[in-house]
Amino acid sequence: MSTPALEKLPITVNGKTVSHIAAWLERPAPETDGVDGLAVLYMHGFGSDQSGTKGDFFRQRFLNAGIAFCSFDFQGHGESGGGMFDLSLTRNISDIARVHGFLRAQGFERLLLMGSSMGGGSALWYAANHPEDVAAAVHIAPSMELHEGLMRWVGPENTKKWEREGRILFEHELVSCELSWNLIEDLRSFRMDRLKTNYRTPTLIFQGKKDRSVPWDKVVDFVVGCEYEGLELHLMADADHRLLDRLDHVWRSLHQYLVTQELVNGAA
Repeated sequence: MSTPALEKLPITVNGKTVSHIAAWLERPAPETDGVDGLAVLYMHGFGSDQSGTKGDFFRQRFLNAGIAFCSFDFQGHGESGGGMFDLSLTRNISDIARVHGFLRAQGFERLLLMGSSMGGGSALWYAANHPEDVAAAVHIAPSMELHEGLMRWVGPENTKKWEREGRILFEHELVSCELSWNLIEDLRSFRMDRLKTNYRTPTLIFQGKKDRSVPWDKVVDFVVGCEYEGLELHLMADADHRLLDRLDHVWRSLHQYLVTQELVNGAA
């Protein structure tokens, strides 16, 4: 396989570089019987980064299956620029678009989107806005209505304080940072009824019922309520949010799904 290199994709405003996105593209070995022009674009969750366990696991599986794999850090995470205070779904979608542009320049015209939690939720909106560019999607516990989860973690009284003061110190097992109230207002502008109407991408979703971060019923509601019928949900009654103990099962299931979508050959 090729030697991976971390790319720093510049973000410019009025001709001045103000930030960057750290992206890592790796191509499969030349002798691999893969798919030309298709790349996986993997997106991590809130407070995580592209170097996590799931990213590494799926990178090796997809490369072995002959598919290029690209991951990146959303701004405010990992090796990318920017800060968590300015986090928003709008910014995440712009980050995906920049990495997509980078992949196009590398010869990859079609994407297989793969997201975990916040990354999955961001990817759903990107696919809804660019259905012609996304061949399929596979997500693990995609965040639905993230603003509700954030306010639930913060609690009612602190939510009022957050709105009043415009900022709050958010502390979770993965992150400790200040978040702007603009994040909540931005998330509220992305209405689920619009996503259910506009979404048109063949998609496989894995979700655990013991997930304490993404309510499983929100994911079920999206799958059931989406006007597009090309969605498949694997709901696991005894699984948690991260599914780290189910990755082999997830890979076998998603590989078979991609075979049925004619995106990979039948060899595991």
